[in-house]
Amino acid sequence: MAWQRKIPFGYTMKQGEIQCSPTESAAVKEIFRLYADGMAYSKIAAEMMRRGLRYHSRTAEWNKHMVKRILENERYLGEKEYPPILEPEAFLRAQLVRGGKNTHTPCPDYIRPIREKAVCGMCGGRMLRDTRAEGKPRWYCEKDGCANRRYIEDEDIRTALSERLDVLARTPNLLDWPLPQNTDEPTLEAVRIRNEVIRELNKAEPGAEYTKMLILACAAEQYSGLPDATPYYQIRRLRNKIGGQPMDEILREEIFRTAVQEVHFTADGGLRLRLINGKTLEEGGKEDAKCTKAQ
Repeated sequence: MAWQRKIPFGYTMKQGEIQCSPTESAAVKEIFRLYADGMAYSKIAAEMMRRGLRYHSRTAEWNKHMVKRILENERYLGEKEYPPILEPEAFLRAQLVRGGKNTHTPCPDYIRPIREKAVCGMCGGRMLRDTRAEGKPRWYCEKDGCANRRYIEDEDIRTALSERLDVLARTPNLLDWPLPQNTDEPTLEAVRIRNEVIRELNKAEPGAEYTKMLILACAAEQYSGLPDATPYYQIRRLRNKIGGQPMDEILREEIFRTAVQEVHFTADGGLRLRLINGKTLEEGGKEDAKCTKAQ
């Protein structure tokens, strides 16, 4: 029977968070080192069994397919919720040994933030990137049945994104974010807790600890009902920077990090930016860029 791991070898789940497993992550590094030094899949599998390491908790057996999956897994470079285990050089060295047919090129640093926000412009699924076809970067939707997939050079994506970020810098009104207003209306839960506090205080002998807990709960509920003004101030600081310094890669990175919520890979092969204020910025414009409210 073949058992499937819920998370890749090298990681463990603790309190809902994916973390590096000290034992397994060390084994991942050793597997990459052994393979780069010329050891075959089957020999590495035998070595893992000799060391008493387990790929699956239900069996001590290893096989060459387990080793192959580990050597192909780009998550070890650090992706979304997965912390990095390998340095890019170690990953690339192993892929070069695997030969030209399936060489995996490590993702450039400037592409990684894009991967974090990449969304299919056709179905809304997450867009993934790999380089399994002779090292050519391929982007594809993770949803079964979606046909959104294409080969795009990393530099072409970088150029297209830079052009759109430059449009945002030239037309900062696209970044408008109104200051949220406090309605001063308490939530129903806050009112309920406040009434409970009053009832408790009206008792002949109110419980001190219980009353304290209620007061703290009421304060927390009232605070949670306040509007979040953080995006407003972040955008205001960003607009001040845009107006006060020339455009460079550092400023582009800040605009992308602060103002862009998603990068949509559209059906026609273009890129569309969805901003945190709900607007979208599409290809085909400079000063007169198409900008609409996202539905």
